[in-house]
Formats: sequence, C-alpha cells, structure tokens
Amino acid sequence: MTARTEDVAPGPDAARASVVTLLLRLRASNVRVWTSGGRLHHEAPPGGLDEELSGLLEEHAQDVAAYLQAADGVESSTHYVTMRDGVRIAVDVFRPKRDGRVVEEPLPALWCHDRYHRSEVVDGVTYTKLDSRPWLRRILDDGYVIAAADARGTGASSGVRGMEFGPEESQDAHEITEWLAARDWCSGNVGMYGESYLAMTQFLAAGTAPPSLKAIFPQVALFDLYSFLRPGGAFRHDFIRNWGAMVRRLDTETGAAPVRDDAAAARAAAEEHRANTDVFARAAALPCRDSRGDGDDEQPYARQSPSTHVEAIAAAGVPVYQLSGWHDMWVRDAFLWHANLTGPRKLLVGDWSHNGRDGVDLAAEHLRWFDHWLKGVDTGVMDEPPIRYQRRNAPPGEEWRDTDQWPPAGVRTTRMYFGPGPAVPVSSVNDGTLTDRAPSRLGGVDDLVVDYTATSGTATRWTDGYGGPFGYEPMTGNDRTALTYTTAPLEQGLEVTGHPVAELWVTSTHLDGDFFVYLEDVDGEGVSHYVTEGVIRASHRALGTAPYDNLSLPYHPCAERTRAPLPEEPVALVFDLHPVSHVFAPGHRLRIAVTCCDRDNAETRVHHPPPVVQIHRRGAHASFVDLPVLPALSAAQEQET
Repeated sequence: MTARTEDVAPGPDAARASVVTLLLRLRASNVRVWTSGGRLHHEAPPGGLDEELSGLLEEHAQDVAAYLQAADGVESSTHYVTMRDGVRIAVDVFRPKRDGRVVEEPLPALWCHDRYHRSEVVDGVTYTKLDSRPWLRRILDDGYVIAAADARGTGASSGVRGMEFGPEESQDAHEITEWLAARDWCSGNVGMYGESYLAMTQFLAAGTAPPSLKAIFPQVALFDLYSFLRPGGAFRHDFIRNWGAMVRRLDTETGAAPVRDDAAAARAAAEEHRANTDVFARAAALPCRDSRGDGDDEQPYARQSPSTHVEAIAAAGVPVYQLSGWHDMWVRDAFLWHANLTGPRKLLVGDWSHNGRDGVDLAAEHLRWFDHWLKGVDTGVMDEPPIRYQRRNAPPGEEWRDTDQWPPAGVRTTRMYFGPGPAVPVSSVNDGTLTDRAPSRLGGVDDLVVDYTATSGTATRWTDGYGGPFGYEPMTGNDRTALTYTTAPLEQGLEVTGHPVAELWVTSTHLDGDFFVYLEDVDGEGVSHYVTEGVIRASHRALGTAPYDNLSLPYHPCAERTRAPLPEEPVALVFDLHPVSHVFAPGHRLRIAVTCCDRDNAETRVHHPPPVVQIHRRGAHASFVDLPVLPALSAAQEQET
C-alpha cells in the first residue's frame, strides 16, 4: 500500500510553533515586532528585514499579533510625582517581563523629559514612547526600565510655563531622576534619552548634578538659544511662529494620555496650561542678547539659554553621547557642546536632518553607551575616537571618518576670493568668479538690488525643525536673485570639512540689512545644490569674545550697546557658516551665493524702494570665504599619508 499525504489545517500547537520560529528568526535579525492599537507593528535595522522575512511576517501577521498580545513583554504603569512646589508631573514607566512575569531584579532606568506629550490618546487608542520610538523596545528587552515624563505645564502634568528651559524645569529633572533611582525596581543608575527639546532637558538635568544620573544620550540639541532664534541678529520668525503654534495646541488641547485613567485631571491640566507664555510673542520682543521683556528682573537669554549653564554641566561630568546631522539646524551647537564639556563624551554626525536618522541603529548605539556607564559592561565604546562623522557625497564605503579633534587633523584654510565674471553661463545678478588668487588693488564692486523673493525654500533645515517638510530643491531659483561667485570645474575632488567663514565688505543705500551666504555644489549639468549657509544682520556685525569656547569662530555679542548702522565707507561683515563635511566631485564647481533675504525662513524688513547693496572685491576691501579643505583622498590613500 502506498502512503498518501493529505493537506490538513495545522493544530494550535503547530501554529504556535510556526509563530515562535518566525519570531526567533526576526529576533536574530534584530527586527522588533509588537502590537499597539490592535495592529501589528515592526521596526528593523538597515538590512534586517529581507524579502523572505517580510513576506512571512505579512502572511502570519494575524497569528503573530495574537501571540504577542497573549505574551506581552511589558508592564506599563502611570504615576504622578509631586515636585517641591506641589506641581504634579505625569510619568509613564515600562518594565520588562520574562516568561510573562515582571523582572523583579533591580534594573537601570532610562527616561526622557518630554515637551510634546509623553504619550497621547488618538481615536481612543493610547500611544506611548514604545510606539513612537520602537527602538526603545530593544532597550527594554536588554534589561532596562524605560520611563517618560511630561514637563511641567505640558501634557497631563500640572503647572504653568514661562519662557522655555526655565530653572524650575531643570530642578524637576533632578527630582524625577532621583525618584526613579529610589524605586525598588531600579538599580540606582539612571540615564536619559531623547532628541531636540528632549535633548536640551538632558543637558539641563546634568547641570543640576543628580547623584544617580550616570549618562545621557542627547540627539540634535541646541546650545545657544539666541544664536538659534536670531543668528547674527536675523530673526528665524518662521520657525518660532510655527513651533509656538504647535506647542500651544499640544499644551491646551486634550489628547495627552491621563494618569491612571484620570481624564478629569488631564483636562484640568490642559486648562491650566492656557496661562503658558506665548513663545512667539516672547521671542519677537527680545531682539538682542541683553534684551529684557516686561517684568523681567534679569536678561532672559542669559538666564535660560542652555549655553549659560555649560560650566555647571561640565563640572557635573555626566558622560555624554551626542548625535547630530549636517542638515540639522543645531549642528554647530553639537560641536560647541563637545568643545565645552570636559567629561567622557562622544559625537556622531551623519548626513541627517533634524528628524532624519537613516542608516543608524539607534538601539545599538544607546545600548553600547548605557551598558558601559549604567551596567559596567565593556562595550568598547570608549576605546574609539570621540568624533565620528559622515562625509557627504563621498564614494560608497568611504563615507565615514573618525577623529580625535575638530576640525580634523589635516584641514587647511583655503581663502576663496570673489572675482569678476563671467564664470559660467549662469542666471544670476552678476555671474562672478571664485578663485584662490587675491584681487588687484583696483578690483571692483558688484551691485545687488535687494530682491525680497529670495528664498532657500520651504523644505529646509529650519522647516524640518518644527516638523515641516524637508528636502532642499536645487538652488537655481535663489541664484537668480543673488550675487554668485563660482569656481572653474574641479580637476580633482575637494573635501570641505569644518566651519566655512565669510568676510563680506559691504556698503548700502540703507543703514541696515541682512546678508545670507550659501555654499553650493554645482554639478556637471550646471545645477546648483545646497551645501550650507550663514547669515548676519549688518547692524550686529560687531565682534566680541564669547563666554564659552567658540571654536575660534566669529562671535557677535548682538547687544543693544554694540548695534551700529552701516557707514558710508565699506565695512566688513565676518560670520561663519554651519559646519559641514562635503566632497565636491571632479568636474563640479563650488559656488558662493549672496542674497539679502530668505523670505520663507527669516524675517527681513521690506523697504520701498529696495536697498542697493554693494559687495566690494578690491585690495583691502576684498570679499572672500575661508573654506576648511581636506584633499578628497580614499581611505587607503589616507593611511599611506
């Protein structure tokens, strides 16, 4: 008799075994899966989810979701923690489970001090930090407690907010850190995580020196509040208006997840938050570093900018691992933090924007850092050079470099002077040249009638900062409104790594004006692409000594007493551009574009008729940009040299 096989539906045990096998394969590939809101979610590191695994996960999604819901590996709880002044802070706590039971062994705790809701309710479903940052589940599974707190005056926490980064908030962070450390389920070692505002709160917490705060991992953190809101005196009105409207909505509308289902307390908190300071109105009323608003007994920027606390933060010695990106609005700030701290520190800078992290395994980097400092595990993280950065447009496989110093060893300043045109057929006001040859004593002058339509776009590093679109379009349209200075085609690759510095010699028919300088990469088709930028308001051109290590870059006091109108004779405007590491390919050209407006990203006063600005390029009044240049060598060539 011949045996016959029949297709039959697998029994419950067989189905369960199939799901477990799939989950083990996913775990081996570092793919995280979980359920939230009745749906199955997953998160994979780069290359972790191949086509076969993706197909299996889709095919068995229903069985996987049912299995995970039955074997949930997290215990969630919510708490009110009362501060010294009676303000109640809402805190979520997530503890890992093993075999269906909460891990009783005391574990290190990682927490974030959140400005934007620690968790929220959407269509009746609660979404927590484990949903919005799925890489945290890998941290949880590795033996950590994860927590998140609504900052005072936000979410389900009570209290009222003044200007951001107030001392009350820093003291709250100290108390929350020690509250976590004192729980039976905590080992006494606490770290902090988070990006943007949640990164600044980490630095400010460190400045209060909580005994239990053993390490922090701030991503894309601001350093100097004034230099961001008013770089060189120019007002970033679009950012602060949109960000201010967003946080006003978050603070005063219901949506923050309540504590222990106490919806009435959450509604009462939202009502109390209506007294929060209007951040746009506050920023608009403070044009100088030493400005004071109505009722201020001291200068707000001096009181609340994170940079003013850098000495206390450095003295605390809390180990810091920063992450930033070349298109982040605070990439300069990341290097300033690194330069001004003295304790253990690392800095990772990739080709990222404020909200982009493509290609980085956040869970792995956090675990390397916190396992070392909170668990005493030798992960090798402190055996590496302190700074790792990605070279934009570098050949595949040669993007990343490590360095012990910033700028890296070997960087040489190359001075590129503005010259007469034509450089290449380009649609700009003047079509000038850019060369390393100093101009003659006779030289020349380029006139620019200010064009108030000039803009770097509506999808910039600045719009990305408040959750808007990101993705620079070619700069061709902006170039048409600008004075441009372009090199000849490069015979060999050129790497710009560091902080470009511009020196413009200007005169104007008006007493003031904003000057934007863009570094661009012009490809073989003649299309110009954004690389980086800087700005100065002419009346704030005075230079001074920074109250911190400013990396030898120009520092502008931007004080009431240092403001000065433009004189009739040429005057120098000296300012830095945001740092970058960018490889210009052979055959490409470097371009400097100068405008007097960035309509969509900064507030410039409009005059009728518009000013006529002159950029000088003769003798002692030669305008130029200093570029930090490295030869674009391969990794093998660098080893040989």
